[in-house]
Amino acid sequence: MIEVKKRKVLLIDDEVPLLEVIKTSLEIEGYEVVTEISGETGIVSAVVEQPDLIILDIMLPDIDGWDTCRLLRSDPRTQYIPIIMLTALGETHHIVKGFEVGADDYLAKPFESTELFARIKSVLTKASKGMAVDPLTKLPGKHQIYEETRKRLEKRGKFFAFLYIDITNLRLINDRYGIEKGDNVIRSVAHILRDLLIPDEEEFLGYMGEDDFVMLSVPLRVDQIFSGLTSNFDKAICELCPEVLDESHGHPENQVTMAMAVVTNERKQFGDPLQVKNIALEVLKKARSQPGHSFADLKDNPV
Repeated sequence: MIEVKKRKVLLIDDEVPLLEVIKTSLEIEGYEVVTEISGETGIVSAVVEQPDLIILDIMLPDIDGWDTCRLLRSDPRTQYIPIIMLTALGETHHIVKGFEVGADDYLAKPFESTELFARIKSVLTKASKGMAVDPLTKLPGKHQIYEETRKRLEKRGKFFAFLYIDITNLRLINDRYGIEKGDNVIRSVAHILRDLLIPDEEEFLGYMGEDDFVMLSVPLRVDQIFSGLTSNFDKAICELCPEVLDESHGHPENQVTMAMAVVTNERKQFGDPLQVKNIALEVLKKARSQPGHSFADLKDNPV
């Protein structure tokens, strides 16, 4: 029987006794809990662990909770993770400041465990609707992809690259070795792509569903992203599903590869995000028709 994956909570608080009490309570409720006692280590953990939720105290020994929240929201690898802020500062302006830097909810100390559980459930439920983070990949979904694409379309005179990325032949793994193994491959690709993001470049990564991802970057980064993706994907497949490599020898139809469509606004202007995506899907057909890992660019394959 496939074990249901626990929701992961990152708890950042420098009050160690309280930290342990909350950790124990959450674990009893069925959550996996990661703890940190400073803002800096909390940010690192958020990137590495990719939790479903962050509980963040305002009063921390290095950077305070407000700045920690602001930094988490400015990093594309963590910007969509829901955040509940803990505060002993009951003044309204402190609560307002928390929302202004990107918190989803707040909880005043001291609090009862039942209230904490209710807040967590409420925030996670909201996150699963509308501005959703996909539970499998921990990446934002279609809504955010379209919104981020729209932002770039509105920045006239600034070039961007819309990269539509597909795991070709993933169905073979699902059919022969099980959906759980296929899901592990999807998670691995999400992790690889997330590590390729450069926050200072205002890059974005989202999950379209099934075996498709979208990365928004700049044209000069396309070759670097594709090279990093394919080399790391080959290593991941060796570890996750070596049987596929054995089957693919002499049988290219059994290969599981990466295909990428590149659409930029260098030579063509677009009216809306859906148009960009639809053109990318047409370009992707060209990439998928080639053997091995491949990408096709709209500049070379006009639609």
